[in-house]
Amino acid sequence: MRVHLVITAKRAGVPLPLVALDAARRTIPRAFPVPAATVTAREWRSTAGDTALLSWSNEPEGHGSPIMCSGSGRVAGLTGHLAEPAEVDRLLAAPRLGETAARTGGVFSIFRAGEEEVSAATGLTRACPVFYAETSNVHVVGSRALLVHLVARAAGTSSSRPEIVWDLPALESMVRAGYFLSDETPFHGVSALPPAAEIKITAGRRVITATPLPEARATPTSRRGTRAQIDELADALVAAVRPLRNTAEPVRLSLTGGRDSRLLAALLYKADIPFVTATSGHDDNPDVVLAGRVAEALGVRHNVARPKRSESGAELIVPHPRVRSHNVLFACEGMMSAYENTPGSGRFDPTPRMSGHGGEILRGGFLHNQADLDAKAIMRRVDGLFGKNADLLTKEAKEHAHALASPWRERCRGDGAGALDHLYLAYRVGRWHAASRASLLRGQNPVPPFLDNLVVRTALSVDPLWRRSEALIHGVIGAFAPQLRDIPIEGRPWRFTAESSDRTLLDRLRLRLPNLGRPSEAVASQAIAFGPANKPWNWRTKPSRELTGLMHADIADARGALRADGLERIVDAAGVMRLPESRMDVLWHLYTVSVMLTDAFASPAPPDLPPLHIPVPGFRPDGR
Repeated sequence: MRVHLVITAKRAGVPLPLVALDAARRTIPRAFPVPAATVTAREWRSTAGDTALLSWSNEPEGHGSPIMCSGSGRVAGLTGHLAEPAEVDRLLAAPRLGETAARTGGVFSIFRAGEEEVSAATGLTRACPVFYAETSNVHVVGSRALLVHLVARAAGTSSSRPEIVWDLPALESMVRAGYFLSDETPFHGVSALPPAAEIKITAGRRVITATPLPEARATPTSRRGTRAQIDELADALVAAVRPLRNTAEPVRLSLTGGRDSRLLAALLYKADIPFVTATSGHDDNPDVVLAGRVAEALGVRHNVARPKRSESGAELIVPHPRVRSHNVLFACEGMMSAYENTPGSGRFDPTPRMSGHGGEILRGGFLHNQADLDAKAIMRRVDGLFGKNADLLTKEAKEHAHALASPWRERCRGDGAGALDHLYLAYRVGRWHAASRASLLRGQNPVPPFLDNLVVRTALSVDPLWRRSEALIHGVIGAFAPQLRDIPIEGRPWRFTAESSDRTLLDRLRLRLPNLGRPSEAVASQAIAFGPANKPWNWRTKPSRELTGLMHADIADARGALRADGLERIVDAAGVMRLPESRMDVLWHLYTVSVMLTDAFASPAPPDLPPLHIPVPGFRPDGR
């Protein structure tokens, strides 16, 4: 991971307050929770001392571009990676940084400083985020929200050890959904820059400019047009992984029985990039079974990582919920729920890794699981995203959620399909995935082709309803690795074969697979080999009484420790006590927020609490 911070004075020639720089150096262990011995730092100051770029990294020397690059009279720091490392020179010289970044291959954000201006830009997905804040005397821009907040607070209070000030209304989204459906953060005065946007500060004045997203073309009606769009996406994907041809170690692909990781396996196979696959689960898990078949068809090694159990096998061993929450809070800065699985901190491993996260971009964003395409149904979907679990909220928090939904409801009136497509990009990828990715970057080298700027640009130029049909990615998989076409997928069959009530539509979709032939009988008529009824047990949604008891007790303690302007400002306490076990996901979200508000990122060291032993339902000693 690389962490970058730009501080610039609002008055040119006025040196930065030393307390802000001191706060940045003091805060970095909290904002960048990795082993301190692995961190290297670089600093640049303008001649007048009115601007500074501070950068930190735990990556080994020689991995990727330098921590801080220079050229065209400027310095810059990048997070993530460029598809072509030499492009950094073009980014340093670009007069319109945001527009140039959005058209540059890779998954990255950039922070650029010079003698007269500073700027930063996100990519099309903002999977590598940019956060910003300002005070009466400085602007602060950085890649970690907590760092931006505490440095801005230091400049505003003249204290190098300022307290955190929470943006409590914004936390309603965390309680409801477990991530942010907005550009807000947990920290007062700190916002996330939108996707494909640039923040530029000149002479103390801040300007934010967004680059328009590509407009979708009409669904192709000819075989040639269809083949051209399949080829465009295939070419963009191959370009996104081209730098991996020289990787020292095989790419480690997290493979499931689904669509998206299968497409990555086919891509690596087609691009002739060495890779191995791995799946987490027990031997009878549908993902394990189907992933093994995919790996066998491609001739690559497949490993299975089995969850940790007690010696007898009757119990699953999991971290204490406070330990789990501590890890996700420090890794994701309070922007993702402890319901999600996040790796712990450790020494950085440069081996490239991939997973299917974000693949829904190629399948229509939130359209990918939208069954009813009627305008009213799409509006209900938007209302559901912003109103989920709203029964737990206070009146103030409900009003806040309603205000966030308003612009998206308005967009639905003109283009419901486009709204769901872009809403997924803005928040599910731009906020949830960005937070999840931060937890990976601390110790790993994730390379997500689905989030590459040029791949996303190509995908967004395709009709989202055609992407939703899954004919596009099925065509790409077939072009990359035809031997995968007949292997069933987990959960449900390909959408373009399943939604066959309108035979004319099905025939049209089949015609849009030129040169690939008609889908084989196995694909066109495959049953759901491993349906929802066979989903494996999830200890997070069906936990033990001990776990739920601990979580409820900690939430109650948090309510008692906080005044009325804390947790109870956004959460209705009576509603929490009535939560049924069927809503364990929201209990995890609420638990995460309560731990955050009481712990306040006090110590990077996790609490010393023993793990829990969760009984495995229906366990039999013979393992069957």
